[in-house]
Amino acid sequence: MVVKIKKGLAYRRVAGEMFIVDSAKARLHELNGQAAVIWEGLSKGRSEAAIVATMVEGFEVDEKTALADVKCFISELESAGLMEGEI
Repeated sequence: MVVKIKKGLAYRRVAGEMFIVDSAKARLHELNGQAAVIWEGLSKGRSEAAIVATMVEGFEVDEKTALADVKCFISELESAGLMEGEI
């Protein structure tokens, strides 16, 4: 999987919540805890395996479930136009 966050997006944690601003589409996205961990991993260029390991450690979820969650969320990001590259 070769994906990266689309250029020109702003994102920030505010009071424990993660927000993504897509100014080109005038959209604001709010992420839950797991989604925020995935987003931060992608923003730092971490591998899918590293993101899954972080999910397993931080959310008491098994590796298979974490991998499915990561793939699903990346697909949602792609559908929302927030990613570049090939999934």
